[in-house]
Amino acid sequence: MFLEKNHSLPPVLTAALIQLVVFGILSVLIPQLQAHLIFSVPLFWQLVLQGGLAAAISFALGQSYWWIIIQFFGPPLLIIGLIVNVPIWVYPVVLILLLATFWNVAVNRVPLYLTNDLTAQKIETLLPKRDGLQVIDLGSGLGGTLRKIGKNQPGHLFFGAESAPAPFIVSVILNKVSGAKNVRFLFGSFWKLDLEQFDVVYCFLSPVPMSALYEKAKSEMKPGSLFISNSFQVPGHKPDRTVTVKDGRKTKLLIWKI
Repeated sequence: MFLEKNHSLPPVLTAALIQLVVFGILSVLIPQLQAHLIFSVPLFWQLVLQGGLAAAISFALGQSYWWIIIQFFGPPLLIIGLIVNVPIWVYPVVLILLLATFWNVAVNRVPLYLTNDLTAQKIETLLPKRDGLQVIDLGSGLGGTLRKIGKNQPGHLFFGAESAPAPFIVSVILNKVSGAKNVRFLFGSFWKLDLEQFDVVYCFLSPVPMSALYEKAKSEMKPGSLFISNSFQVPGHKPDRTVTVKDGRKTKLLIWKI
């Protein structure tokens, strides 16, 4: 996966460990505190306190903002679910659906970023002017970028690599519906792919995997191939070209010629 070479705990396990430690500490402290109060602290506010402390620790450890939000709201939302009598089977179903959709966020700190239409159009103009190109989108999400470009470029082959189950399934279904014949999707970690066959590699990931991914591209891709990153730099490697898209966020496409 994206962090195969990183031996630190995956963010989801770090978040769970933080909640467990905070719960353990509060389980000891709150009964002692309540012994000196004339009132008991309601369970809901105990969980709000737990969420706040867990969020503060996540912030101090440098976890991404979405983990801080999850840490804060998770415990109180759990008790609210119990109060309104949510069926017990709902919790594992929701968890499975969230993991299937945001697997890369939970494990690899790579959010589900979607490339907008203007950026897809700009990427299309960056493709080398020859037939028979093989282009891959690493972390292809719902596959919209590939379908848009593939429709206009029938002479090329487009591949998407996605390791989150739900986006992969959706992208395959949408591809079938669209009837795109030159777009294919691959399930699994792109670290296991040999990039030699691709003329253009595009990615919209996060700062986390960029250094290792650039080294992989440089060692595997053919001379003259293009490595394109949406927004995220490769530390220590200045791009050969930077293209700014005229969209709302002024997206920058960073391009390296291998």
